[in-house]
Formats: sequence, C-alpha cells, structure tokens
Amino acid sequence: MGKLTMSSEELDTFLDEERVLRLATVDDDGWPAVVPVWFVWHEGALWVWNLTRAKRTHRLREGTRAAFVVDGGEEYVELRGASGRLEYAFVDDEQVPMEVRVGFSRKYFGSDQPIEPADHHDWIRFDPITLASWDFRKQYGATS
Repeated sequence: MGKLTMSSEELDTFLDEERVLRLATVDDDGWPAVVPVWFVWHEGALWVWNLTRAKRTHRLREGTRAAFVVDGGEEYVELRGASGRLEYAFVDDEQVPMEVRVGFSRKYFGSDQPIEPADHHDWIRFDPITLASWDFRKQYGATS
C-alpha cells in the first residue's frame, strides 16, 4: 500500500461521508461524459438511484464503459479521494438491499424511511474493477 493510499477502513469511512460521485461514461461521439450523482457505498459497491430519462441511462443500458471519482478537501494538504473503472448492473427495486434504500434516504433526505420505488428512477449497482485512493493529509501529518 502506498504512503497516501487509504486503508479499507479509511476508504469505507470516506465513501460513507462524501455526497457526490462523478460518474463518467462515453457519449455517442466517443467523448467522456461526466456527471455528478448521489450514491451510497454498501459492501464494496457504489449504489446510484439514477434518473431514468438521463442520457447516461441510455448509454449504460447500451453497455458503455464507466468510471468514477469521489474526492474531497479544499486545500492541497486536505485532498483525498478514490477513483476507478466500474462494472455495473441495473437492479430491480425489490432486489435493492434495505440498507441501501435507508442509507440513501438518511444521507440525502435526513430520513430513516427507505427510498420508495419511483417510475422515473432506476437503481444501478457499480462495482469497482480498479480502485485507487489517496489522502494527502497523510503526507502532511494532518489525518484525523
């Protein structure tokens, strides 16, 4: 493990706390298309409650490649994050773990009520197939 790499526990905490994942897909012209999405980190997977009508949804259903970055920090010495390539699958509402539904609701809506199914959203489970992490605070002795 590199000097700046987060441990598994540090990565879990970081991904539990951060609120925005930048999801990259490939558009019809072959260019990267990057969008911010909300997510829940659960048992090694990134879960996104995705807007069905979004262009990325069509691209994902067509099998585009996907990658991500989640980052945090303001000053250089505070920067930390994780990035990687992703495999993914659309998951039927009834197959989404309750922990994910409740976790999403807590993180973004401040409620303990699980997210209810919605015709205009799809759940997607993203599994990192490569994963890199960094925490510049380690270099500068500022971890807490």
